[in-house]
Parts: sequence; C-alpha cells; structure tokens
Amino acid sequence: MTPFAVLALLATSALSAPTQKSPSIKVPLPERKLFQRATGDVDASSFMGHLNYTIQKYSGQALKSYNGGVADILKRQNAEEQLTDQVQQGEDELYYGPGTVGGQSGFTFDFDTGSSDTFVPGPNCGTAQGCSGNVHYQNTGQDEGNTTSVTYGSGMITGENYFDTVTVAGLTAKHQNVISLTQAQGFSGSASNSLMGMGFQSIASSGQPPYFKTLIDEGTVTNKEFSFYLGRAASGTQGKSELTLGGRDKSKFTGTPTKIAVSTPGYWQIPLDGVKVNNFQDPIDQLADKGQAAIDTGTTIILAPLAAAATIFARIPGSVPIPLELINGALEPLLFAYPCAENPKVAITFGGKDFAINSKDFNFGRLTPDFAEFLGNNTLSGLLNSASYCLASIAAFDIQPQENLYVVGDAFLKNWYSIYSYDGANGKPSVSFAKAVGNQ
Repeated sequence: MTPFAVLALLATSALSAPTQKSPSIKVPLPERKLFQRATGDVDASSFMGHLNYTIQKYSGQALKSYNGGVADILKRQNAEEQLTDQVQQGEDELYYGPGTVGGQSGFTFDFDTGSSDTFVPGPNCGTAQGCSGNVHYQNTGQDEGNTTSVTYGSGMITGENYFDTVTVAGLTAKHQNVISLTQAQGFSGSASNSLMGMGFQSIASSGQPPYFKTLIDEGTVTNKEFSFYLGRAASGTQGKSELTLGGRDKSKFTGTPTKIAVSTPGYWQIPLDGVKVNNFQDPIDQLADKGQAAIDTGTTIILAPLAAAATIFARIPGSVPIPLELINGALEPLLFAYPCAENPKVAITFGGKDFAINSKDFNFGRLTPDFAEFLGNNTLSGLLNSASYCLASIAAFDIQPQENLYVVGDAFLKNWYSIYSYDGANGKPSVSFAKAVGNQ
C-alpha cells in the first residue's frame, strides 16, 4: 500500500503512534473565527488585521491606518492525528495541528500552502518580541550559523536557522530546516504558535526544502501528495477537518477529482479560467476574469485582481466598493459590500469546470456603521445607516509584479477537497479539486 498521511482538523487533538512508512496519516485540525461578533456583524479590527496580513504576505505592502502587523503568520506511515478546527461565533478561520521539533512537544502548526518555511518561537522570543504562548524551541538542533529575515510593509520577522527533526502525526523529517524566531511582531494572538509552510522550496525565505518535500527526499512518504478537507461550522463539519500527508482520504470527497497542472512551482499556482456570478459570465468580461490562482490554506479570504473584481461585482446588483489605502499609497485595494438580501451564486472556473462557493462562505457577515467608522469612511457610514449590507469574501488587490494573480483561500477551499501533488500531472506538480463531503 502506498504510504500517505492525513492531518484532520478537529476541535480535539489526538495522536496515535504510527510506523514511519505506514499507509495513512490523518491529523484533525482546530479552526477559529475572528471576523464576526456573536450578532453576525463583521468585526472590523479582526478582519482588517487578516486582510493586512494577506496583502503583506504576497506583496510586502501594508495597509495605511489599519496596520495589523503580520498577525496570524504563525497560523495553521499509518497514523491518525487530529488537527484542531478552532471556532469562534460559529464561523471558521484558521486550521492548525500539533507537532514536535527536536523531540520537544507543544508546537501547534498552521499548515500553510501559501508559504514554505517552518517557523517556531525561539527561546528568547516572548510576548514583547511578538511570539505567543509558553512553548519555545530550545535551539537543540544543528546551528546553521545564519539567519532568515522576512520584511513586511509594517515590520520584520527574524530567526536563526537550525537543522532538526520535525514530526507531525508520527512522520519525522530528520533533517528539516527550522527558523527559531527571535523577532516576530504580530505573531501573538494566533491560536497556533508555529507555522509550517507547504509551498515549494523556490519561495522559501530560508532557501531550504519545506517539511513535506523533506519527507519525500528522505523516503518517509512515497506518494508525493497531501490533501486538505476544511470543515465548516455552519454545516456541522468543523470537527471533521483534516490534512492528509502522502495521499488522500476518499471518505472526505465524492466524484473524480479535477486535476489542474501547476503553472509555476512556487505557490501552488494554477490557471484560473474565469469567475461566474449567477451562472453567467459575459464573454467580453471573460478575459478580464482570467488569470492565475495561488491556492492558499493559510488565508481565509479570496483576493482578486482589481479589474477582475470589478467585473465580478458588476454582476451583483447593489454591490458597492469600499476603498482602502496602503502605507505608500501606490495601490488601492478594495473591499466589496452587497445587499444582504442578495444571495449571489459565485463559482470559480478551473480546468474548464465551475467550482461553486457556498453562500455561507461568500458572506463574511453584516456591516454596521462602526465598521465604516473604523475605516473613517463617512459615505459608507451613511449607506450602512440606511440599508443592510454584507461583506463579501472576495476583496480586490493587484499583486505585483505578477499580473492577474488571485489568492484563493479557505472561503473557496471549504467547499472543495484539495489535493496537492508533486508529480500528479505527468510527473509535474498539480492541484486537484473534488466535492467536499458535507460542505456543499
């Protein structure tokens, strides 16, 4: 049987003792939601902090006046380990699971396909330096004698590089680069205390292979794929989320997965054919919608290029843009509000097939006048005082230098089981989607 591993996202974490080359590993992940209050209204500070993090992650830019630092960057072989699906106010935001580094337990990793490094809190990285929690890596591995720094629009994270063992669900990478953080402003406040990048080595700030690639290189897994099932609290599946290392969990999806070859191995980046609203896509607008998509389990929202977002929301009656500013003022990201009475049916087209976004995921909650006050937007405040508007999970931002790049996060991925393969497209990397059980 081909070795593989599964990380499941559950509210409770459990780890059984697997053999190193067992057929399956499942890690249930907890999840959290910080974007809504108990009333269903959008929490402006939490949402803007996450949006700011996502923009910084892909562009190095930061939002002016809504500076959330780099919050949440430390997010989310026969063995089963549950990953935690942390829920707040009945909604989902972040998926994470436990692991050990150098034999030391207590690390909770955000499993992030939008990055490629492994970050853990170092021994001297406390709350003042931006690290959260009481678990700190004791620098027990082989000191590489160098550091890794990542600069964002609002700050910098820095850490020392070590080679050490990293174990998740019993699968051990014996010679894994670990960045022991010394400075990480904005990392505190995340339910996870560590980050495990699942992208490709080419975007690793350390220049070293990510954890799953190390498992492949060391022969720990022979099936060169991993897969995500992301639960949704509103559908009662939040306790069933999981990440599978070394294969896929066929009980979590139905039908034959649609496979799309990766365009550029860095992010898990694939061609995006277009976006449909209410089953309609004007052929004239289709070219504006087309682009590339970075599939990102470490991001909740969906970022679309500005021109594409304009065509998408032009198809939603009553929708209005909400302009934001960057620190340097070079680009202008946009949020979008739409009448809560509308229930737009939005689908993204990959590989010639339409993949729908459930309205539960497209709607991030009701907007209230205090959201407008947070932004200092008097025009929006007047609108929200007179009508009921909701916040869309799709925001607009042009990521430079690449044109027409979407970032497709959990608002899409909760609907579709996603499979990330190093050799799925005739020996080349691919991403596949199949209908997620219980989340349609």
